[in-house]
Amino acid sequence: MVEIKDEVTVPCPKCGEPLWFYRIYQEQLIEDEDILNIECAEWDHEEVACPICDYKPKYKWVGEAIVLV
Repeated sequence: MVEIKDEVTVPCPKCGEPLWFYRIYQEQLIEDEDILNIECAEWDHEEVACPICDYKPKYKWVGEAIVLV
C-alpha cells in the first residue's frame, strides 16, 4: 500500500511563515483584450519569497520540484 503524505508548507528560514512560489507574467495592458490566456511556458520571472518578511531564498529545480539551496 502506498502512503500518501499530506502537503507540508516550507517555512521561511527568517521568520517561519510559509514560503510562496511566484511566477510573474508581464503583458501590456490593452483595452478589451483577454490577458488571462497565457500559456504555461510564457512566464517572464519566477521566484520563491516570503510574503511576510520579503526574504527570497536561493533555490533550484530538481526535476519538477523546487529545492532551497
